Formats: sequence, structure tokens, C-alpha cells
Amino acid sequence: MNKSLKSVIDTLRAHMNEAQLVWHNPCLIAQPSNLVTKKAYQGINRFVTAVVSDCRGYHSPHWATFNQIRTLGGKLVDGKGQGVPIIYYKSLTSQKDNEDAQERFVLRHSTVFNLDLVCGIDTSQSDTHAEPQTELSAEAEAVAARYLNREQLPVTHGRPAYLPALDTIRMPQLGEVTSTDEFYSTYFHELAHSTGHPNRLCRFGAQANDFDSREDYSKEELVAEITSAMLCHGCGVDSQSSIKNSAAYIQGWTRFIQERGDAFLSAVNQAYKARACILEGEGA
Repeated sequence: MNKSLKSVIDTLRAHMNEAQLVWHNPCLIAQPSNLVTKKAYQGINRFVTAVVSDCRGYHSPHWATFNQIRTLGGKLVDGKGQGVPIIYYKSLTSQKDNEDAQERFVLRHSTVFNLDLVCGIDTSQSDTHAEPQTELSAEAEAVAARYLNREQLPVTHGRPAYLPALDTIRMPQLGEVTSTDEFYSTYFHELAHSTGHPNRLCRFGAQANDFDSREDYSKEELVAEITSAMLCHGCGVDSQSSIKNSAAYIQGWTRFIQERGDAFLSAVNQAYKARACILEGEGA
């Protein structure tokens, strides 16, 4: 395996052991990005920075290399062991005899640090303030409210997550997001996770790391996303963008168990049970 890719995978593996069902997080305004280039991270780079941010409790969406921090006049505070690998492709041009130059790309990585670890840099000018869409969906709100009230399930403010040990949902405010549809898609995803609590459908233990394997963990993510998609459709909040995101998300997880058709069918069945639990309290 390429050393750069292995570095990223090792980082993800280490933090996935600590994280709690927080992978579905498309609705926050500020996406992880490089402070200097202003470019939002994509693919696995977005995934690894989001996972590490949640595990370590970072608030800043900005990341930068040590040299970028130093060039901007900042100082890295207690950054030992806190760097995160970001992969990229480097272009190499080779010349052989009289043949035309041939360009090839090799995978490399650099190490970036979250701006929460940096002092001496004002990031206020770098913050992007997207115009939020704050229109409530009456039907989606009613579905969530009935379930939360029936189950006495609290909702706290913060990055989207379901915290099994506390049996608590965590979500940003609607005014903090750019898309109403994405907000409810994420909200329903976290509600779906909560149906797995031992007092409900009992898909997992009180702690997120009680899953017996990564396959079980991945199936739980599929259950939550499929449940969310069904609830969104029922409430009429599934825009084309949220459908596209859900499809890509599900596809990403099904690659992990694509040779286990029974695992996918099981996830679909569990999703129908989770939907019934949220809407009607059935199966709890």
C-alpha cells in the first residue's frame, strides 16, 4: 500500500475507534478547508478532517501546514502528534532517450494542523458566511417532535451526532445551515441511530464501540441513511441535492460490504423497523 494512503488510513482507524456515529455531517456551513488556498477538502481528506475534528472537539474549519502557519505569523501550540495527513497527487515528468516527456502522478501527503492549535492568526477574514435557508418543514418538525417527546430524547447543540452512552441527539441550529433539506436529512439520520439504543430496537450497546466488527458498524450507518431517505421522502424534504448526497453516501458504505448481499438486505429491513419506530413507536 502507498505510504501516504496508509498514513491517512491509520489516522482514520485510530479516530474511528473513538468517534460516535458522526459520519453523516453535510449540513454545516463551514466545511473543512485549507486556510491559505481557501479550497474545501474533498473526498477522503474531507472525511479524515471531519472525523478528527469531532474526536478532538475542534471548532475551527480551517487547517494549514506548519510552514503555512509560520508564514502567516502564527505559532503552533502543543501540536505534537496532532497533525493530520492530507493526500494529494504530485505531477512528475520523466524524459527517456529521445522520447517525448511523459507525465505521471504519484500519491503524496502533507501534514496539516487545525487552527484551534494555533495562536497569532486572525481567521475572521477567512470565514465564509453562506446565506442560510431557515424555512422550517412543518411535517418534518412534527415527525421529529413526536418521536423525541415519546422517547424523552434530549437534543443538544453542536456538530451532528447521536451519542449512545448519553442517549442524546446533537444538532446545529437550523439557522446555522445552508440547506433546509440537508438539515432534515442529517437530523433524521441521527434519529435513526437513536432507534438502535437498547431501550428501543437494540441494534447496538450503550457504547458506540460495542459493535463486534467494522462490518456491523458500517451496516448501522447504512440503516441510518436508508431510514433518513425514507423519512425525508415522506415529509417532502428530499431535494435533488440531498437525494444525490444520500445515494453517494450509501454507495460509499456499500462498497465495504458489497460482496455480502445479505448484509445489505438486513440493513434495509432494519431501516424499515427504525422508520416504524420513529413514526409509530413500533418494535420498541
